[in-house]
Amino acid sequence: MADSVPVIGSGAGNRAGDVVGVIPRAEYGRMVVLTTVMPMAVIATTWFLPPGWNLLGTAAMLTGFLLVLGKAIAGVPLALLISERNLMSLSRFQALVWTVVVMAGYLTMTLSRVKSGAPNAVGVDIPQELWIAMGISTTSLLGTPLVLGGKRARSPDEKLVQNTSVQLAEAPADIDAHRQGVLYANANMTDARMADMFQGDEVGNTAHIDLAKVQMFYFTLIAAVGYFMDVAMSVARGTTHAMPALSQGMLALLAISHGGYLLGKTSDHSNSKQT
Repeated sequence: MADSVPVIGSGAGNRAGDVVGVIPRAEYGRMVVLTTVMPMAVIATTWFLPPGWNLLGTAAMLTGFLLVLGKAIAGVPLALLISERNLMSLSRFQALVWTVVVMAGYLTMTLSRVKSGAPNAVGVDIPQELWIAMGISTTSLLGTPLVLGGKRARSPDEKLVQNTSVQLAEAPADIDAHRQGVLYANANMTDARMADMFQGDEVGNTAHIDLAKVQMFYFTLIAAVGYFMDVAMSVARGTTHAMPALSQGMLALLAISHGGYLLGKTSDHSNSKQT
């Protein structure tokens, strides 16, 4: 798709057919405005809202930016959560949650230090436990397509395709037309649903709830919300020299849930065969 629309003119000084200007895409125009307004809004939020509440405002600003980004580029507000199979992705969800929480916390603490006149305002310490948590999150995000890659060269058992067709009320021909190997896929991004995050990846188990995904969702939500509250209380107390540390127990739970999530993707749920 072209990034701009040429304007053709034949006025004085221009030969007929010459391109005399371009009209930028409206989406990109909105993005320019957004990327200009958002930093100013974040600064105003941190500066004028009470400590603690400014963190909530910054997180809301960052979330709004992600929604507008998805709408402007893909036409779907939650586009950043949608995988290449046009399904809502749990690994993308947890990565975005941690991104918003950590970035909001760092920005709020940094700008609070600027406001208070603290030296080296950007020198907010990030504890090792938080780096580990972010690493676990990134491993799931990058590891998911690697684990599922080999399944794109296999085909599911026809009986399981028929069973899934009945359970989802979807024609077998449509399932076969959109699947990627044994991996279930939707036709369009607009077909993605939040329920996708809890369903199996393959044609053989996509109509069933994946317990490993449910577990990972809850552990991610509990850890992220708990950590967000820790950051908010630190900001409210005026402790802005370092981000709070995650407990070793929480790191262990995150590692176990993410490990189970990735390990569960290695199993064959479709009685597949090599194509």
